[in-house]
Amino acid sequence: MLLTHTLSIPENHNVDSSAQNENQISDAEVFHRVLHIRSGWSLAERIRRRREAERRFADLVARLGEV
Repeated sequence: MLLTHTLSIPENHNVDSSAQNENQISDAEVFHRVLHIRSGWSLAERIRRRREAERRFADLVARLGEV
């Protein structure tokens, strides 16, 4: 189940975007970190996660078709 939450920010609230992007990393770094995490998974864990991802994707497509 996917949950969403919307944050209401008052119009007079100033957001310093430079502070939010302080630790920005490249797509390549994200990819390498994900590979490192996945390398510790067993075959059964990879299969379980793949099936869950496929189930969630199918659910998303079905929900988008309802709109």
